[in-house]
Amino acid sequence: MAVSDAATEIEKMKILEQRIKAPSIWGRVPWGLRFEDLQDTRYEDAVKLLKKHYLNEEITYRSVKILQDKEGTDEFVHNVRIWMKDKMSIAAVKEGTDKLVGVLIMRIQEKSKSRRILSHIQPSKNHTQPALLKGLSRDMLKAAVALAYSANVPAIAGIFTTSRGQAVAEEIGFVKFNEIYYVRYLIDDQIAFFDTGLGNYGAAIMAYRIPDVYEPPEVQSQRSSRFNLQPMQNEDDD
Repeated sequence: MAVSDAATEIEKMKILEQRIKAPSIWGRVPWGLRFEDLQDTRYEDAVKLLKKHYLNEEITYRSVKILQDKEGTDEFVHNVRIWMKDKMSIAAVKEGTDKLVGVLIMRIQEKSKSRRILSHIQPSKNHTQPALLKGLSRDMLKAAVALAYSANVPAIAGIFTTSRGQAVAEEIGFVKFNEIYYVRYLIDDQIAFFDTGLGNYGAAIMAYRIPDVYEPPEVQSQRSSRFNLQPMQNEDDD
């Protein structure tokens, strides 16, 4: 009897441990997809998915043929592996099969650093952008908002490279802060992104302020009065 009771308790502990390790669900759609935390067991599948579909379909990467550039592809994968470890990314999973069909790579960025980054950011073949696979962008963005709210992050931002993606972001409430037009992005006097598709004119930096998340005011550094001493007047100057 004691052995049976011990085995039952062990089984209960295993079930509890599985529940603790289970990913949080940030949304579902009627056609059988759920959006959950991207766990480390899916990292390699996420990398394969991004290399197979995202680098082939995302217009800036496709335009510069990044898959033919080993150095650019390797840098993309390297950045993705680092960003996934922040535990802020989302996986789109097919219900029933548990198959990974989409991924949104996110990371938390300090406000002071993000301002510096956004003021200098330019699209290039080696720049990692949020991965929004076709048909999932609206629902994944909503899931991203839910995740950010849960993490007490006051705002989310990203680079949207298609007019469709920008329109979807605006529907949700994103605001466009800047746009870099493809025809004006030149490398050695040549347009870098030449095959962006009809209606896709530029990459837009857009952000969404999440309601009801407190954002502490920035601390303004001030010089101490002890460093504002006036130079002593030389008696010889009188």
